[in-house]
Amino acid sequence: MQRSPLLHSLLTVILVLAGLAAARDVTVHDYLDREVSLAAPPERIVSLMPSHTETLLELGGADLLVALDTLSPQPGGTDLPLVGDGFSPNLERIIELEPDLVLTDAYSGAHEQLADLGVTVFAGTPENVADMLDFVELLGGLTGFPEEAAAVRADLEEKVAEMEERAAGTAGPTVYVELDPEPFSAGPGSYIDDLLVIVGARNIVPEELGAWPLLSREFIISADPEVILLLDAPWGESEATLRERPGFAELSGRVVEAGEREEDLLSRPGPHLGEALDWLYAALYPDAAGE
Repeated sequence: MQRSPLLHSLLTVILVLAGLAAARDVTVHDYLDREVSLAAPPERIVSLMPSHTETLLELGGADLLVALDTLSPQPGGTDLPLVGDGFSPNLERIIELEPDLVLTDAYSGAHEQLADLGVTVFAGTPENVADMLDFVELLGGLTGFPEEAAAVRADLEEKVAEMEERAAGTAGPTVYVELDPEPFSAGPGSYIDDLLVIVGARNIVPEELGAWPLLSREFIISADPEVILLLDAPWGESEATLRERPGFAELSGRVVEAGEREEDLLSRPGPHLGEALDWLYAALYPDAAGE
């Protein structure tokens, strides 16, 4: 995978080693181009994003976590406090926990609230595969796991290469990915679209509509995708509810209803990339089972 030139410059990690001790200054830029500085690797981290939590756990940083958002996985054998999420964090509880670092999103404004309270915050998440690979190394440098991060990145790149080889020469289906019944979808530039490309599928969303487009029903009907992937199935959508929409009964494509685990896999850029690719390949090519 090629590194994103934008994030390569935006998220360059600057490490300044001090003396013979392990402590060292770390300065990075987050996804809002905010400078985030730590005098030493953090020892107390609050994660308000599941994808950040999963990446930190993969790097070996479970012992650094002191609290999580409500959707993050708990490290094995722990019961860490839950402090809301990026859009509605429990600020009082977070302050009580005295974190060295809080990981949150770029859009909710939580980073501003926390920064005003004197908390060091990294804001933002990667939105495609190349940026996710860069983020693994960024987070590894920020949290004191640079070697582990390099190994995780190499493993993920290998999984991508293996799937690209497996899907090479495949006449992949056209796919409509539904995020909710508005209908919002995922287009080029998104993590989900990257996964489709890697497994050889063809997204019905053209590049000019962007990464997270609101589609018209007429557009979907006209495209008549060969596979309709319902990532909103865990929240009540199904083939039955889809077919009830005006004009959708005539769609000829096969409908795949994702479960909660599968929705997480495809929506969270992170270390479970290989599992996401395996599930997506199996869902799009059911006749290839056992290859």
